[in-house]
Amino acid sequence: MCDSNISAFPLHRRRKLVEGIARVLESKNGEDANAFWRNTAKAILVQLCESGIAPGVAEQEVGTLLHAVLGDIATRSAAKLAQ
Repeated sequence: MCDSNISAFPLHRRRKLVEGIARVLESKNGEDANAFWRNTAKAILVQLCESGIAPGVAEQEVGTLLHAVLGDIATRSAAKLAQ
């Protein structure tokens, strides 16, 4: 499959990616949000593996991305409440 030591620019630092996923997730609820995230995560994992990223590293990148997306949603929600 894809076993190598190649590393990519960290997904969680790609602001447009994080903000784009966060905005879509904010617009969805329940199973629609879960399905969107699962499909997005799977597509990113495939891309990373096809680029030569080791599976374990790719999974960590996607996990870190999820935390960044959730943090972005939380920050945006807090800003809306503060207004």
